[in-house]
This record gives sequence, C-alpha cells and structure tokens, in this order.
Amino acid sequence: MESEKEKLFFISLLLCVFISGGNACFTSNQVKFIKIKTGSSFYRECTCDDPSSEVNLMWLDVNNNTILPLGPGTKSNVYSEWLNKRTYSLFISNIDKIISGAYKCVTENHGRQYTLTYNVEAYDPPYFVNTKENQYVVSGTDGIITCEARGEGDLLISWHKEGEGLEITDDEKYKVTSEGLIIKDIKKEDEGVYKCAASDLEAGEGIDRDIKLEVTSVPSIEELVAFPSTTPIVGGSFFIECLASGAPHPEYTFHKISDMDLAETNITWQQVGNRMIFDVVQEEDSGTYQCNATNRAGISSKNISIEVFVPPVITEFDNVTAVEGSTIQIVCKATGRPAPQINVTFLHEDSEDQSIVWEKRNPSANETELYLSFLRVNRTHGGVYQCIATNEVDSSVEEMHFFVLYQPYFNSSYEKVWAWKDKSVNLSCAHQSNPKAEITWRYQGNEIVAEDLLEINRIMADKMHNDPLIIKNKLLYGVYECTAKNEFGEAKKIIRLQEGFVPPAINNVTITKITSHSVTFSIEGPNEVNGPEVIGYQSEYDETNNYNVTNIHFNRTWSIDRQFVLDRLKPNTSYVIKFAALNDVGIGPWSDMFNFVTLVSSLPDEPVWDENVEQLVASDRVLKWKPADSEESVQFYSVKYCPIYDGLIASSLCEEEQIERTDEFQLNKIDANTTYYFELVAHNALGNSSTAHIIVTIPAEKEPTLSSGAIAGIAISIIFLCLVLLDVILLICRKKGIIAICCYKKTNKREVSINSRDKKNLLKDNPENNDKLQRPNNGHREYEYNKTTGVITGKHSSV
Repeated sequence: MESEKEKLFFISLLLCVFISGGNACFTSNQVKFIKIKTGSSFYRECTCDDPSSEVNLMWLDVNNNTILPLGPGTKSNVYSEWLNKRTYSLFISNIDKIISGAYKCVTENHGRQYTLTYNVEAYDPPYFVNTKENQYVVSGTDGIITCEARGEGDLLISWHKEGEGLEITDDEKYKVTSEGLIIKDIKKEDEGVYKCAASDLEAGEGIDRDIKLEVTSVPSIEELVAFPSTTPIVGGSFFIECLASGAPHPEYTFHKISDMDLAETNITWQQVGNRMIFDVVQEEDSGTYQCNATNRAGISSKNISIEVFVPPVITEFDNVTAVEGSTIQIVCKATGRPAPQINVTFLHEDSEDQSIVWEKRNPSANETELYLSFLRVNRTHGGVYQCIATNEVDSSVEEMHFFVLYQPYFNSSYEKVWAWKDKSVNLSCAHQSNPKAEITWRYQGNEIVAEDLLEINRIMADKMHNDPLIIKNKLLYGVYECTAKNEFGEAKKIIRLQEGFVPPAINNVTITKITSHSVTFSIEGPNEVNGPEVIGYQSEYDETNNYNVTNIHFNRTWSIDRQFVLDRLKPNTSYVIKFAALNDVGIGPWSDMFNFVTLVSSLPDEPVWDENVEQLVASDRVLKWKPADSEESVQFYSVKYCPIYDGLIASSLCEEEQIERTDEFQLNKIDANTTYYFELVAHNALGNSSTAHIIVTIPAEKEPTLSSGAIAGIAISIIFLCLVLLDVILLICRKKGIIAICCYKKTNKREVSINSRDKKNLLKDNPENNDKLQRPNNGHREYEYNKTTGVITGKHSSV
C-alpha cells in the first residue's frame, strides 16, 4: 500500500513539473512517516521525473547535512548512491534510535526548494528475558513455566502446548500470570514442549519461544545393599550398591556417618558410579554408611550398617604349673568379631570332675575369656589342654601344658612275683611322680644265709637308683621293698618273690560234643596252682589199637581261651587221650586216660566264617570261611544272598547257588556298592548243617585309570606304529613296502618335456637322439633323458 502511494505521489509531482514547465525534478513537498525496528536496513530512491529538466537531487540527513555517496575504500552506515543518471538513492544499513529522524530528498527550481521528507522512527522489537528453553518442575506439586518478554509497549503473552491446537487459558489445570504459566498438580503427562508467544500489537511485531518442560521427581532410594553381605571378612573385598529412581536420574554420593565430622585422612574405599568399593576390608571399616541420591528435584538418603567380621585370635593361653592339692586357674582369652565362643578340652582321658569350675566373661563386644578354676588339683588334671575359639568366620586352636607336681605314686602297693631255676627276674618299681623320684630297695627276708644276704645287698647297692631290680640265675626269694621319693613325698611298694611250680594234674575232663570226625571237651583246671597261672592245656591221643603199639602219638595244645576241639578223626573209631596243664614254669603231670568212640556218621558242623572275612570282601571281593573238619564230611555248600535296602532284606530278590566243596565264594557277579545278607549251609549224605549268616557291603568298583575310548585309541596307535616300523624294516632290508613305493618310484629317472630348443641342444650333444625324437608318440611312449650320458631312451607305456 505504501509503495503504491509513493508511486502516485511521484506521478502527480511529475505532472505538476510538466505543466509548470520548470527545471525542478519535482515541484511539490511531501512528508512520510516510516516506523522500522532497530537493526533493520532502510532504502529509498529519489528520481528526477521531468525529462526536460536538469537532474538536480540531493539527500540530507536528520541534521540537514548532505549525505554523500561512498568513496573508494570508505565505509559508512548512512550513504547515498546513484543508481542511474536520474535516480539517486538513500541507504541506511543498520538503523537505531540514535539516527532516527527526517531524511530528505531535495531539488531546486529558480531558487525555490522542494522536499520529499521521510520521518524514520526506529523501535525495539519484542525480546525474551529470563526465559530458559529447558525448564523443570517437580511431580505432584504446582509448578510454573517462566516466560518474560520486553518491548516498546505492552506485550500480549499467550501459551500453547505442542500437539494441542487451542490456546491455554485459565482453568482448573492452568493459570496464566505475568511471571509465567502455572501448572497445578503436575503429572508425568504434563511433560512436553510449550510455546510462549509475545505480541506488540502497536508495532505489529511478535515473537515466540519453545520451552521444553521436563517433569522431575524427588529421588527415591529403592535398594541399598552390600555384596556379598553386610558382614564382610577382614582382608576380603566387598561393595555397597545404591539403587535409586527419580527424574532426572539422580547422582550418588557416599559417606560414613561416624566420619562426617572428622577429617577423612584414612579413606579405605573408592566410589565408582553408584557403588562404594572396598578392595581390602579393614576392621575399622565397620560402621554406618549413608547413600545420598540427588537431582534437581531434591535429595534422598538411606543408611546401611556394616559389621566387619574378624577371625578369632587367641591372645592368652599360657602353660601353668601347680602342686597336687593346691588351687590353680587356666585362662583362655580370645578376640574376634563377632566375639568368639571358647571351649577348652583336655586331650587326655576326660572325666567329669566336680572340682573344676568354669566361668565365661565378655569384657567387650569383641572379647571372650574362659576361666577354668581347679579347686583341688590332682595328678589326673595334668596334661595337654586345647583352647578352641570359634566364630562365624573361622576357628583358632592353641595348646598349653598343665604341669602337676606330686609325690610318687604306685598303681599297686603289693605284687607277687614267681621265679624258678635258671630264670632271671625283673622286680619293677614302676611309679608315677613329678618331678622324678629317687628309688631305694630294701630286703625283708628272715631265713636266709649270710652269703645270700650279702649278694642281695650288693645287687641293691648297684641298683640303688635304677628300675627294675634284676635278680639273675640264683634265686633269692623273700620280700623286697621299693621306696620312691621326691621333694613332695614318698611311696612304698612290697614285692614278694616266690618259687613257682608247674600246675598239678587235671582230673575233671568231660566230653560235651562228639561227631563222626570230631570231639569237643570241657576241661576244668586245677583249683590251686603254686606258681604262675595256667595259660593252656596239652593233650596226647591216638587210636586205642595203636596206643600200646608205638610211643609216637598225636598231640594238640590249646590256649586257655580257645575251644577244646579235636578234629579230623576217623568215624566209628575208639580213641584214648590224656591231658596236662601248662604255665610259664612248664607242663604239669598227665591226667588219667580217657576213652571215646567217634560216631559212624553225622551232620556237618556249622560253617565258620574266616576271621578276616570283611577285609577279604573289601579287598578281594571274595567271601571266605574255614574249611570243613573232614573233606568227606561235606559234599557241597549252598549260598543264599539277598540285597538289603533301607535296612530291610529284599526277600523277593534273593538268589541261591550251590557250589562244590570249597572255602570261598566269588562276589564279582553281584551288584557293587550294595549291602547283602548271606546264608551258608554245608550238606552231606545225612543232611544240612546249621546256617551261618553274615551281612557285608560289596564295595564300589574302582574306576579304570583310562577310559575305554582312551584305551582303544592307544591300541590303534600301537598297531599303527607297528605297521610303520614293519614298513621301515622292509624298506631297509628289501626296498619294499609302501614307503619304498613312494621313495623309489622313478628314482634316477626324469620325465622330460622336450621343446624345440631342447631338441636342438640334444641333437647337438648326441646325433643318435634325432631318430628317437622323430618317432610318433601318440601318448603311449615316454622319453627318459639321462643327464650324465645325454642320451634319450624311450619305453612303451600301456594306457
């Protein structure tokens, strides 16, 4: 519109000039008002519209100074410029309020001046202040989006949210204020981009700005944990991890609460992200630690308690010495976290002793003390004691010695010793004492010749402080007294040395069992033995018909604790037998003769398991028993075996086998690692013996050192190596075999391909080759060239 008015103005001015017939470019004055924002450029043209007049134009600034065109190398914010011979323009590159005012284009006619005036007014456009493009509000509160604009006049502020077409106005959710847009009870869905628009209605200017609103939330620590636990072990490693939620994601800081007011001079941990890492845990790391999660919305804190566990250490458990009958105390002290449990044990024979009082103390949270008070010490209390301190981390063990000092003590104050001719006797004064006692001997015999008494005194003088007292060869019977003495007292022992004799004759023998091949006796020994006790019995026996024929008879000796059985006898046969008792002195007199007759035949005896049957099962996987008394008495054995599961015999799974006369049963064919119940019965012509039974566990089979696959691989490798070795031998000896075929194929021969140049060389070296080279090959002839002689030979090959 403004440009059209300017055109009309110039046309009417031109008409006026043309009508007047003057020399002015235009003959009227005109004033225009132009409003332009600061920083913009301004351009106007002034044209001489009268073609008959001489061009007479100039531009004046606000101070009526002539605005000159730019010269070479000059710069100016306001300058004029001739576009052509009749148009003179004004250009302001950057306008501001200082240079605002009236700019004039002037022409003259006969001393009269005509002016086109442009009143240029610069104004400031609206602009934002204190308005950030990213703003934050806290969820659950009333927040404000700040937007402040300034301009020449009053500005109109309006709000829009991206994605919503309507302008935001005051309602239950929003309130538009001069400070900004208030949002009530902010939710996550209120997040987004808001547009703040500022309009200058007078100037017709408007600006807007997108504000990204982020809804934040106060951090919430969801988890504060220690790995592997809140009770790390000293010397190990662990870390504390803090997990928190919040928008934006919070940052983490840690500190030890007990150290908040102290200078952190001994930091034993480092923070990495949301973790507090302890590489080497120390005892002083115990305490309460706090995690702080912080973001723009606020801060949240949470505490965790850490207790560093320390293995127990026994700090005191010293050796003690006490005199028998006194009072003494054994003390064991230990430290650790948590405080250890202490137990003191006696490594020797333990017994409940009412004279020992136990007392436990806990001086601090990490210390434990145990006191053993012996109200009256006796020699049995002495020995090695062990203190065991245990807590959740580990155990610690220490030993100490309790030395009890006491006077000599004999287990028995009287002893009878038997002696006989040509036997040396050791009279022992063995005793207990602490410290070691001195020993003295005294003889109390009355009816003894002077010579023997001198001999005894000499022996005792030589053995004054030794034990035992040895009486050799010459038997000096009587009563000997041994005295042991130390600084705490003395003790005496009486030893009666008597002459010993062989046992008297046996007169009480009865038969308890008789079979076709064995007989069992019951022997009652002598009532009184003037000498060492009976240790066994000896018998001499033979068939009745042979006994008076020869002096060589069978004999059998039994120890006193064995069953008195004679076996391997003949059926239906009469025997005679006599007995004598044995002691350390010798064999006593024979008893009267006893007669017995074996049965014609009888059932076999019950089998008796081998003494080492369980060891044989474990080592050799064989079940063994003692062989039968007579080979003819047993025809075969019957073995029945049943597995045992959960302590019950599985009767339905029992199996029975019949084996020939033997004394063993192989277990390889039954299940390993299983417990079995076995029954063993011997059979003969008359029937079965009593059943012998036993329960044994068949051990698990031993794993082979190598797997079956490995064994197979080794076998194949050995076979392959043998074949290779055989082939090498054939190669060396006869030049045959696979290797020989590979190595000697075409040896000293070389197949050559002969080209034209080779032919010339060959013909030159040996003319005889000409004929051979001219013969057709047809793929069935090979040529061989001998490099030494230079001769080509050919041979046919079959295809």
